[in-house]
Amino acid sequence: MRLRYSRLESVEEKRNFRNAVLLILLSIAAVAVLVIVGIPAVGKVASFVSDLRGGTTSSQNDKTPPAPPKFDIVPDYTNKQSIGLTGTAEPEATVKLTFNGTEQEVLVDKDGNFTFQNLGLKDGDNNFSAITQDPSGNVSQKTIEKKVVFDNDPPSLIIDSPSDGASFNGSEQRQVTIQGTTDSGASVTINDRIVSVEESGKYQYTLTLNGGENKFTIKSVDQAGNSVEKEFKLNFSE
Repeated sequence: MRLRYSRLESVEEKRNFRNAVLLILLSIAAVAVLVIVGIPAVGKVASFVSDLRGGTTSSQNDKTPPAPPKFDIVPDYTNKQSIGLTGTAEPEATVKLTFNGTEQEVLVDKDGNFTFQNLGLKDGDNNFSAITQDPSGNVSQKTIEKKVVFDNDPPSLIIDSPSDGASFNGSEQRQVTIQGTTDSGASVTINDRIVSVEESGKYQYTLTLNGGENKFTIKSVDQAGNSVEKEFKLNFSE
């Protein structure tokens, strides 16, 4: 009888030993899986939650207003019916533009650039200014108001003297002075030679006539790029 119990005990011990070994192996495997997969995943979740908390706190605590937007070079005058405005501001902020009393806004890209396209112009002065608003709601100071003048009419051009077709004789009359008026701020050329223009728009140019017929082309270009030309002739004989 004692022998039978000994055999049973031996079998039970072997079974317990196998179960213990299996449990140890399963525990090692579970720890390995946790290390390889579980801990990094938990770390990522913790990092994500931390970022959310940090971002929210940072956003809530940000009370510093951004800098005003900076516009690229804008022409003072133009003969185009519309223009585009480009510039730089705080990345991923919003630029709010007031153009001729109408407001519109664009997002600033990650590089700090912004663009307003196809802004329609009215005749004469077109005024605009802008502010920057960051993601926390802070608002910058307003930019200095700027102006673009829309003008698509050609400038005036008057030739006061001499008259078209006038004749001159002898050495004393060989030099003549062409005089006239145009728009203030316009530039004038006579046969592609630059002529000085006063603030009032008056211009004059002295030249020497050649024998026979002398042809002249006077061109005036205003600040918006509009132009006008006139041709006339003067005659000279020895």
